[in-house]
Amino acid sequence: MKINELRGISPIKPLAPMTPAKAKIDSLKRTKDAATKNLKAERDRQKLAKAQQDIAAVRSSLPKI
Repeated sequence: MKINELRGISPIKPLAPMTPAKAKIDSLKRTKDAATKNLKAERDRQKLAKAQQDIAAVRSSLPKI
């Protein structure tokens, strides 16, 4: 018995090479995921900027004490 087997660590098995068609699909999925992530980040950034702008507008309209 090997030490890794005693520890419960299984060996890493290499992946078989992808066919060109599967590689293209994988690449398109990664591109889609990155675009989705970037779109969400931009929407969040714009929401934050709008909220900060609204807060600044409210602060400037309040009477000074």
